[in-house]
Amino acid sequence: MAPVTEAVLTISFGEGPHWDDDEKVLYYMNFMQSSINKYNPETGQKTTTEIEQFPDTYTSFLIPIEDKKHRFVATLRRDIVEIEWKGDNEKAVVIRTIAKVDQDKPENIINDGKADPRGRLFTGTFGYNPSGKNLNEMILPERGSLYRIDTNGQVNKLDENITISNGLAWDKDGKTLYYVDSMDCIRRYDYDIETGNISNCQKLFIPKDHGINGICDGLTIDTEDNLWVAVYQGSLVLKIDGKTGEIIQKITIPNSEVTSLAFGGENLDILYVTTGNGRWKKTETEWGAALYEVKGLGVRGYPAFKAKIN
Repeated sequence: MAPVTEAVLTISFGEGPHWDDDEKVLYYMNFMQSSINKYNPETGQKTTTEIEQFPDTYTSFLIPIEDKKHRFVATLRRDIVEIEWKGDNEKAVVIRTIAKVDQDKPENIINDGKADPRGRLFTGTFGYNPSGKNLNEMILPERGSLYRIDTNGQVNKLDENITISNGLAWDKDGKTLYYVDSMDCIRRYDYDIETGNISNCQKLFIPKDHGINGICDGLTIDTEDNLWVAVYQGSLVLKIDGKTGEIIQKITIPNSEVTSLAFGGENLDILYVTTGNGRWKKTETEWGAALYEVKGLGVRGYPAFKAKIN
């Protein structure tokens, strides 16, 4: 059994883990605190900051920009922005707005995002009701969309009627895009690496059909093209066959709200798992969530793609 250990404590709602294979650090977001975080597993050091101009605005991911040191793509509700952060305790600064999405739906928020093998940014949205008392009341059904933002900043809507846009992954040949709508399933699309277009949507994995409680959240892929998905409200990480959708392995995480995951470490063989605390009580000394490391899985991931933004 692969050991699951706590790497970082005191997280309210971890999201968007991204392993920078050049810097050998993990970036992740603390969604409910609107903070950006960096974890160095070699030293054990954790660095936290916020965006200077928008200290209380949710941001869900942070992706390094290729050939731009200390520059990242991040989000501010429905805006995609370029920020500068030197990885220290100084505040991150928004340099410019790259693109805007869902401007006709002011209640919407951008959720997960990743760069594809060519550096194009893929991200999606969900409809949010802040007065909701639970997940079902907080999320507005089928109000979100999936987008591709090209390197020149052009916005392309690829799919719509999404409830909670979430995890993304590409197979090793760049011919398949895997994508999570958390209130639906893991979808599989044919992918055109030259154009960035998707087609032939198929439902690959529906949790309830496999007796799984909870919903699919963040997603990553290993070098054997098997998927690894976080199961929110399920205390699980699942390894899934990317071709058949069958469950290969289950890993229990000591937290119900498993949010996302990414391969990292020197050999890209450590699975970093973010979790959340649905109580969201800021008065608690420990927020009841952590960043976990899972070692000894016998698989490796791919280096995460960086964004290419002109």
